Parts: sequence; structure tokens; C-alpha cells
Amino acid sequence: MGKIKEILKYSAAGLSQRETAAATGASLGTVNTVLSRIKEANIKDPLALKEHELGAIVYPTPRITGGHTRAGKRPEPDMDFIQHELQRPGVTLNLLWEEYKAVHPDGYGRSQFCARYVKFRKENEVYMRKVYKAGDQMMVDWVGMTMQYTDRKGDSHKVYFFVAILPATSLIYAEPFLDMRMESWIEAHINAFEYFGGVPRLLIPDNLKNAVSRVSRHESELNKTYVEMARYYGTAVLPARPYEPRDKGPVENAVKIVEYKIIAMLRDRQFHSFSELRKEVMVALERVNTMAFQKLPYSRKELFEKTEKQTLKALPPSRYEMAVFKMAKVNFDYHVQYEGFYYSVPFHYAHKQVEIRATTHTIEVLCETERIAAHLRNYDPSKRYTTCFDHMPKKHQAMADWTPERFRNWAAKIGPDTEAYIVSLMEARDQPEQAFRTCTAILHLADTAPAQDMEKAAKQAKQMRAYSYKSFEILLKRIGRETLAPIQHENIRGAHYYGEDNRA
Repeated sequence: MGKIKEILKYSAAGLSQRETAAATGASLGTVNTVLSRIKEANIKDPLALKEHELGAIVYPTPRITGGHTRAGKRPEPDMDFIQHELQRPGVTLNLLWEEYKAVHPDGYGRSQFCARYVKFRKENEVYMRKVYKAGDQMMVDWVGMTMQYTDRKGDSHKVYFFVAILPATSLIYAEPFLDMRMESWIEAHINAFEYFGGVPRLLIPDNLKNAVSRVSRHESELNKTYVEMARYYGTAVLPARPYEPRDKGPVENAVKIVEYKIIAMLRDRQFHSFSELRKEVMVALERVNTMAFQKLPYSRKELFEKTEKQTLKALPPSRYEMAVFKMAKVNFDYHVQYEGFYYSVPFHYAHKQVEIRATTHTIEVLCETERIAAHLRNYDPSKRYTTCFDHMPKKHQAMADWTPERFRNWAAKIGPDTEAYIVSLMEARDQPEQAFRTCTAILHLADTAPAQDMEKAAKQAKQMRAYSYKSFEILLKRIGRETLAPIQHENIRGAHYYGEDNRA
């Protein structure tokens, strides 16, 4: 009994796909393929059909060519078809041989099938030194060669090149940059994802500083910004092993292609702006990707559109916004400093070590990977502190609504001179907030002192530019003594008592 019929028989007996695979010796993938395609064909009694009829249903378009061996004529496997199928996720050479034998029981055995594929690969080793799964990897690197342009002022500027390749189909992306800093590295990846129209499962960089903070043969420490960008796009970073050129063969080849098919071809062109140079580079890149392979009848782009594009992960709705990470210590005033500006965290994190994540628009503070604060990024040099009310201790929250306008209104209730003095006191400080405690103490003196005394003291203090609580208190006490009215009482002798007429 043929393999397909045997699979159908066990399945009809109620065995699961895994049990059927174990009973027939077929792979789980083969069992799944046979059952799903028979179900799609909607055949009422597939066991009534002959094996070759079932084979035509399960594998309707087997691409084979004739060939002869010493044992006679056997169907030759179509190596182009096998190479194409091996690029699909989950497909192995053993699975393809099982499918081949299911259709052609008189075909080659496993060893001969594999030997023919190995021979085919050797004959085409320029393009197929290693089989890469479609949508699995994107290899990236900086190109060694550079270009330059001369601006209208006559100044020369060096231009560097980023290159990315999808090794399964050899589709290349290249882009010029004015530097090789982290910002350019991240921007290049995002542009590459958008050029390919999707995201691969893995990113394979070399061990350059943009990608790896600490290099190790067995476990490298990755750059946090790079890892965060990869996570945002649903991919992962797997650096090539140090001193293992085979790990990055396709990208090394892509670098050579960019050097001699883009950079070298444009070497005699005169460019007067970066945008002009970039435009020509992108035109040359498109020419590289649409040019047919030397030994194959199709181009990189055609192969990508046919076999890989649909396997890439979808792009997220919005672009990644690059973040910079920095370690910091929370000050005693529960603020952290980043580039001259201060941002609050919950007060109980004071004196603790935290990590700042900064983007163009936001500042986030993390403690042991937990986000404890988030603020809009501040660029106003006149207001360097950004403080969240909920981050304050309760005694500070009571003062949080202190504003210059509040103190002015409070002073105005006492009188115009007091209002003018309080305004001058706040203006005398570098920042109004520095005078709030002094203003509070002075205005509370009105709780026990008459308003007219406060007004007099405020007028004199303003004239003397006495802007401290102690100075104001001394003036107020002196004015209070001057304005005390004489006490009238029968037991108190007046001035008349000491007159000449009353002397003994």
C-alpha cells in the first residue's frame, strides 16, 4: 500500500496526525499536507482511488524532468523547485524527499536524492552557499568604501554607506549617511524595513559598536537602543560570531556589490549636495535589484516578490522614535537631571539609581526596569524644572499651588503698599519661587498686626529695599511701638501730676 493511502487509512480509523505519522513512518508535515489537500479536494471516498490518482491530487504540479541511471529511467527531482521550497519556513530536504517518493515510489532513495541536491548546490555555490529561510533574516553592516560631495562653498563632506540584505532572496538595501552614529544606524534600519515592506524574524549585525556594547564569542551585550528598536518592530538581534566570516557571508557579498556597482560607478560624478548624491544612489540601488542574476533568469526583486515578501512581518502603524538611555541618580529633591533640565520622580525614590529613557518628545525614568515617571520633554531654558504634583510628599503638595499671582492677591487684601512690596520682593529674586517662603512669613504677620502698620512697614521696607522677613519684622515692631495710644486710668499719674503746682 502506498504512503498516501496508508496515511488516509490510519486517519479514517480515528488516529491523530501525530499518531498517524508514527504509524506510517512519515513526517508530521507530510501527514498534514496529505490530509489537508484531500480535504480541499472534497473527495467522498479517497481510499477508493489508486495511489497515483491520490498523488496527483496531493501534489498536483510536480515539476520533474526525465533522466537515466544504470538501474533504468527514474524521475529526476526538479532542483529549482526544491531550492525554492527549502526557502519556505518549516520545509526540510527530508520532507521534500518524502513528498517526492509519495508521488514517485520508483524514484531515488533518500541518499541519492540528497546527493543530487548537494551536487546542484555546488554547481551554483555563488548564489547558494547556505540555504536561508524566506523572511527569517536581515543582515546589516557599514560599507568600508566611502564617497564625498563638495557643497557650494567648496567644502568636502565624507559620505558613509549602510547596507542590508535579505539572504534568502539576495535583495539589497543601501543608503548613504553623513556619519555612522547610532541615530543613523537606527534610521537606516527603519528605512530598510520600509523598503522591503516588512520585518524579518532576525537581525544579523556585525559586532560593531552601534549594535554590540560588549563583544564575547558566546554571549555579547547588545546596545539598549538597538534592542528596543528591534522589539518595537517585532524582531530580534543576533550578532554574527566574532572571527566567523561564514556567519555573515551574504552581507559581505552585498558590501562588495554596493562598492563596485554603486560607489565605483558613481566615482567620477560631481555632487554638490547630499540630497543629490542620495538620489543617484537610490537609482543605482534599484538598478542592482532589478538586474537579472548571472546564472538565473530572474532578478533579486522578482525572486523577493515571489518567495519572500509575503513571509515578512507587517510594519507597525507608526515609525519607531529613537530613544537614548542614561543612568542617573535621583537628587534629594526627587528630580533627575538630563541635559540641563530636571524631571520629578515619586519622592520615595530620592537618592536611588535609575535609568533615563529620552526621546525627542518624552522623558521616561525607570527603576529596575519598572517605569516610575514619564514627562513631556522640556526645551524651555526659562523653566528648567518639570514637576508632577503626585510625585511630591504631602507637605510639599500643600505648597504646590503657590504662584506669584496668589501672593499678590493675598497682599492686595492688606493694602496697596503691601502689594507693591510683595511684588518687589519676588522680583528681587532670580526666580519668584525663591521668595515664596519669605512672602508667606511676612503676610502671616498681618494675623496679629493692624493693616495700617503693615502698610507703613511695607512702604518703608520697599524704600529701604529690605527684602527679608527679619528686616520687615523689625520695622513692623518699631511702627507698632510708635502708634501705641496712651493708657487712661485713675491709678496712672499723668504729666500734670509732676507739674510745679503739685510739688510738695
